[in-house]
Amino acid sequence: MCDTRVMQNTHARGAQASQSPVFVLTTSRSGSTLVRFILDSHPDLACPPETGVSSALAQLGRVWDILENTGSGEPRPPMAPPARSPRAAAALRAAIDDAFRDYLRARGKKRWCDKSLDTFQFADILAQIYPDAKFIVLTRHCMDVIASGVEICPWGLSRFGFDPFVAQYPGNSVAAIGSYWLACTQASLAFAEKHPGSCHRIRYEDLVTAPEDTAAAIFSFLGAAPAPGITETAFATPHDSDGPGDEKIWFTSGVTGDSAGRGVNVPAAALPPPLHQLINETLAKLNYRTIGDDWNAAAGPLDPRADAPATAGNTAAADNSAPSQDGEVERAARAIAARIATRNQADLDAIAAYWPEVANITMRIVVQGTDGDHQEIPWHFPAAVNGSVNGTADASSDAARAESNGEANRQIPAIIAAPATWQSLLDGRSNLVTEITASRLRCVNPRDAHRLRSDEVHATAALLGLATIPVRTPTNLQVHAEKLPRGRCPQDSDWTQLCVSNWTTSLDHSPVKLASAKRLWVRGAGCRAAVYLVPRTPPGLTGPGGRGAGVTGDGHNLIRSDHRRQPDITGRV
Repeated sequence: MCDTRVMQNTHARGAQASQSPVFVLTTSRSGSTLVRFILDSHPDLACPPETGVSSALAQLGRVWDILENTGSGEPRPPMAPPARSPRAAAALRAAIDDAFRDYLRARGKKRWCDKSLDTFQFADILAQIYPDAKFIVLTRHCMDVIASGVEICPWGLSRFGFDPFVAQYPGNSVAAIGSYWLACTQASLAFAEKHPGSCHRIRYEDLVTAPEDTAAAIFSFLGAAPAPGITETAFATPHDSDGPGDEKIWFTSGVTGDSAGRGVNVPAAALPPPLHQLINETLAKLNYRTIGDDWNAAAGPLDPRADAPATAGNTAAADNSAPSQDGEVERAARAIAARIATRNQADLDAIAAYWPEVANITMRIVVQGTDGDHQEIPWHFPAAVNGSVNGTADASSDAARAESNGEANRQIPAIIAAPATWQSLLDGRSNLVTEITASRLRCVNPRDAHRLRSDEVHATAALLGLATIPVRTPTNLQVHAEKLPRGRCPQDSDWTQLCVSNWTTSLDHSPVKLASAKRLWVRGAGCRAAVYLVPRTPPGLTGPGGRGAGVTGDGHNLIRSDHRRQPDITGRV
């Protein structure tokens, strides 16, 4: 009798709180705190900080299930979901409603909401306990979630639901957060497909680009009264701050889309192929842009939505930017152009000698503004050390050359950074590698995508005067072109001059001897070596990068040879 009265009283006290609560299903770093502020600003809705109410209900439900079924004789797997009786569901609902009753009454609200990050794991339980509940399914592009997650955890991923996935992908923050996003998003979408009438899907990108329309659609779905202007008043309305949530929002004053598209800085190559494929399949379901090979090559504003107009391409133009309101983009671009103008012919000849791989390549130096405004300074590296220098070449000429060579899909390499980053580098206040590893500077290099310090990066740094430590100077070696008996070294008078540049010593490749190769004697820089010059790649022989190689000697072991420009032999001392 006493228990029945208590239950009845509990139901009476909690009646006000049990009218169709609202739950947000989302991943972290997806704008859920912004949604919370908007909901909490409505005159009928109260949305506290993350309460973990869904996981609490799941645990209470398991306790009830164990006690209710003890002695039934039916064994249950340890991880089996609780089989809730109507009595158990009513008791759990009453317990939670009773907890929210005073919270609603103190704020003069009628309906409670929750945006806890673990709700996606327990959505089915919530639907059982609250059959009339409404669910807002909030999504954001995976790469933007990764970018935000790395930014908020600069010293190592922790909290925000990341921890189990960090253990799965140690040392790879991109894969860890990407896997987290995939698990959360797939679970939320699966629930929405099973409960279409109870779910309303919104994208973060729609919320920040059309906040009033998105908020109006949310309130219409919830059956709440319209609240025009709420996305502005939400930042002037007091909200409870004691509890988990995004800390950044407390220091903002309005809805902004500045962070949409920042995932372009996230290295797509860090996603393992199976995970990459699954993420792309899920992105496509949400009508987002998928992550292709050209993901990191975009300059200018990038809208992650597939149904939004593209405002940035992967092909360069001399200047396809919009004017920057504050002039920072223009100032940085002028500073870069002025720095390039200080390079004399000797500087340019040295660059061509040090890094022959960049010959005939046009590099896009891009200044990227915060609003997507950008300017590009294309620079065409000359082919010959002593040839004429074309520093004003249009980057489209590189595409034209590629097309004529049957390489129309080749991407033009680019280095992209914000005005402040470029200015810091030019002023010597920052380091190029620091900016690259912090993702404040992007290097798009399809030819050598996996090296931090590629030849293109080195050559561009030298062009801008950013490199202070010289790379070892290539040595002009002398080669005797006659075939000599084995073991015989030619006399000095027998040596002839041949332009040989860019040798490299062997560190991880063993010297290769070819019986059919022509043996040449080489001397230079205090070393003596026998060189086997082979035409292109012989059958069964590959060197670094898949090119033919075969060098050995009694001084330095020289291994790499690029024979595309015979009779030159290229590598690096």
